[in-house]
Order: sequence, then C-alpha cells, then structure tokens
Amino acid sequence: MTKRPDDTAPAMTELTSKNRNDRFIAQYKQLEAFANQKFNKTGKYMPMSQLTDMMIAQLPGARDFATDFELFNNLRNMIQHKAANRYFIIQPEVVTRIKHVYDVLTRPITVGELFSSEVIFVNESDHFATVMSKVREHHHTQFPVVRTDGMLMRRVVTANAMAHALSVSKAPTVSEMIQHTESVVFFIQSSASIFTAEKMMLDEMRTGKKSVVLLLTNVTDFKKVRPADVLGLINIADLPQILSKK
Repeated sequence: MTKRPDDTAPAMTELTSKNRNDRFIAQYKQLEAFANQKFNKTGKYMPMSQLTDMMIAQLPGARDFATDFELFNNLRNMIQHKAANRYFIIQPEVVTRIKHVYDVLTRPITVGELFSSEVIFVNESDHFATVMSKVREHHHTQFPVVRTDGMLMRRVVTANAMAHALSVSKAPTVSEMIQHTESVVFFIQSSASIFTAEKMMLDEMRTGKKSVVLLLTNVTDFKKVRPADVLGLINIADLPQILSKK
C-alpha cells in the first residue's frame, strides 16, 4: 500500500531536528575544546560558561560574540534533555553562526592577509615641497618618517601636522612638521590577528588619541625597523573593514 505523504512527515521532521542538533553539538564541542586548550591550565573540568568568560576577557575579537556565547551555552543545556530532538530543533542559521564564530576565533584573518600594501615614506630632512609632491602623486597625506640613520621613527606626517607647520614657517621640513603631529605610531607583526590590531587602535582612542597608525612588519625588534621591513599600514579609517570580518 502506498503511504500517504503525511505518514512520513513526523519521521522526516525528527531526523532533520536530530541532524541539526547533532551538528550544533559537534561544533559546540570543537569550540569548547579550543577554549579548554587555550585557557584551562588546571587540568580539571571547567564549565563552558567560565571558558567563554575567559575568551571574552582575553581573546581579541571575542567580546563581540558575548551574546552568541550566551545563546550557544543555553542551547547546549537545553539539548542535553534526552527527548530534546522530539520538541527542540536548532535552526540552520544557528548552526551556521556557531561555525562562523569558531572559524573567526580559531583561524582569524591576519593583518598581513588583509592590509599588506606599498607604504610611502618621507625622510626626516625632506622639505615641504618634497612632501607635497608625494601628496599629489599618491593622493594621501599620511607618511611614516625615516630617520637620518635609515630607521623608522614612531611619527607620521599628516595633513594637520603640515598645516600647523605652515603657520610657523613658509617651507617647513618634515622634522618641523612632526613636532605638530598628534598621530601615534606602533609596529605590529604581520601574522597578528586583525582583532589584535583593532584592540590596539581602540585602546589608544579611549585614551583620547585621534590618530593611530599601525605599521606591519616581520621584524621583532621594533627599534630597528627600516622602510624595506614595512609590509603595510593600518589606520583608524580601516576599522570598518576589520569590523566587517566579524
């Protein structure tokens, strides 16, 4: 006898719910294992709620997923009920979301992957005309400064610095311009997470800094960085690009 379509509906629904729930739990266990490996140094059981608190506090980028962690923990507790597959179905978007959170936190995009680019420099001894020539050629007004010994300074020439210097001298040098710059310059390893870069910039902005520049490099001694060692530049204008990756 041919079965009516509605005869199979309950079985299909139960199978679908079980598959979704199983996929969610599998991904949840991966996230839990990652958190345990990274933060649990006790060798003893640590509840996931405690582990997620540690991720939020210590892992760059994790704070933005605080609401997700709370949801995942609550769903996991509900699914533990032996009859959960009969009345509780994880929605596909939740499975997709927990996988996304896991991927972002365990395999974050590096600053080198996202922001590697040519960086244009000016020399400490350059004059205003030289800087303006580079502004016209490259269509921006933010140039890291090279010292006379060939090493990079933690200073950047900006449009505001140029304007201030012009109010004092008709032909200021770069050395005079950077006396008026408010930009803060840091070096960051190109292998660092984009969320590490985000945290560095936001931390400085919270102290009142209006212009923060990060220079990408593979050099470990930041006192000995030369122009050839710089692989890219990140500034506050790049924050939306970082946020879009969450």
